[in-house]
Amino acid sequence: MKYVVEPYVSVNNFAFGDSQSQVKKSNGAPFTSTKDNIQGIVTETREGCELVYEEKKLAYVTMNKHVQPVVRGVEIYSEGSIEKLKKIDPDHLVGPKYIIFRGLGVCIGGMSIKKIPEGKIVSAFSKDKVDFFEFFVTDY
Repeated sequence: MKYVVEPYVSVNNFAFGDSQSQVKKSNGAPFTSTKDNIQGIVTETREGCELVYEEKKLAYVTMNKHVQPVVRGVEIYSEGSIEKLKKIDPDHLVGPKYIIFRGLGVCIGGMSIKKIPEGKIVSAFSKDKVDFFEFFVTDY
């Protein structure tokens, strides 16, 4: 499955800021949906990705290693993609496990120095989640 990231706007038909019902209307029902009542977060699983809603709006989409995330024409899990993305977006931060590309609205895990349990993941996020994902990069 191919997921095209439009920075800070959408991942395929999943538009940041949309409600669950809006996403369901345009994409059908998710495979599963779980609610964390303490944090007020809803997580839906769909084909190779998770959609996370905060304050009843889509905040970010995390794509696993079994799908093909693409941003600005670069297939993120392909060989040499990190170097291509660094040229496209000079506003990036590289940590031991994660890399955030602030201009592209993506955080990539498992393609830096240290590995992560998931293998590889890509999170595309709304503009207001930049600080949240920067934490992953600086967390040792």
